[in-house]
Amino acid sequence: MKRTNLNKFNSLNLRSEAINFYTFETEQELAEVIKLAKKNNKKFQIIGDGTNTIFPEFFSDFVLKSKNNNFELNIEKDEVLLTVGAAVRWDDLIDFCINKNFHGLENLAGIPGTVGAAPVQNIGAYGSEISGFIKEVSCYDVQADVVRKFKNIDCHFSYRKSIFQQKNNLIITAVIFQLSKVFKPNLNHERIKDLNFSSAEEMVLKIREIRNEKIPSPAEFPNVGSFFKNPVLTPSELKKLKNVETLKQFEQEDGTIKLSAGEMLDKLGLKGMKIRNIGLSSKHALVLTSNGLCNANDIKYVEEFIKTYAHNHYGVALEREPIYL
Repeated sequence: MKRTNLNKFNSLNLRSEAINFYTFETEQELAEVIKLAKKNNKKFQIIGDGTNTIFPEFFSDFVLKSKNNNFELNIEKDEVLLTVGAAVRWDDLIDFCINKNFHGLENLAGIPGTVGAAPVQNIGAYGSEISGFIKEVSCYDVQADVVRKFKNIDCHFSYRKSIFQQKNNLIITAVIFQLSKVFKPNLNHERIKDLNFSSAEEMVLKIREIRNEKIPSPAEFPNVGSFFKNPVLTPSELKKLKNVETLKQFEQEDGTIKLSAGEMLDKLGLKGMKIRNIGLSSKHALVLTSNGLCNANDIKYVEEFIKTYAHNHYGVALEREPIYL
């Protein structure tokens, strides 16, 4: 059978192929493909732009990709309810909102990936998280063969987590955002707290500029953004670590302390290092870049090397952000 090359569908440009690759736009089309997979005793894997996932060298299961690029609007006074298809690229949504004067998502500009993938990891940047703007998430439940809508509270959002990481039977088809027609910049982050923005467009351009200073474009250097999460620790957990006196410590509202995983790797001298055709970006040590000649096993090797190195020096257990498929 003919294999489909999936290199272009993952931003690390890892070698990856699939025999059963299908696209869909409507929930009815999705249901038909799922039915075909079940008939052939195959599992399935949904993919977006592959910006926060690590592809295997070969998919034996069905691989599904949404083509739903639709927008639906419901405007009431100063509030905007915007339903966005799962296949819409995240930064295209940002541009759409800027052009329409819909506000709230400015801090999240420049993040790669699709709208459908964004709630899964509860993406966030510069003092903001997507969970603060989601009203509902529309999903197709492959077990019950029904469309389900999850209200914000039912999504169980937390730092880089959601219920969608645990429920493999749910495929996100659209996201309903609750936005504002009034621009109120969120400056609750060290990098932007002293800046002034006269417009949302100005803020988005600045956020993208700041992001590009740290994280290289996947088009130039294949990557999945920050590879490790910033450790969030209780005061008692922090006391058990070692060599953290020189690290910046950010106290959170709940009393926990956040450390910078990037700063840790910088101080360990890992920035710019190359291992097995994988590099740690010279811009940001948290960003692993690929030269297109590696696969998922190479990524796993480098991941374990970094985690072990960090644990031996700091006593901290770094947690990976992207997901292995």
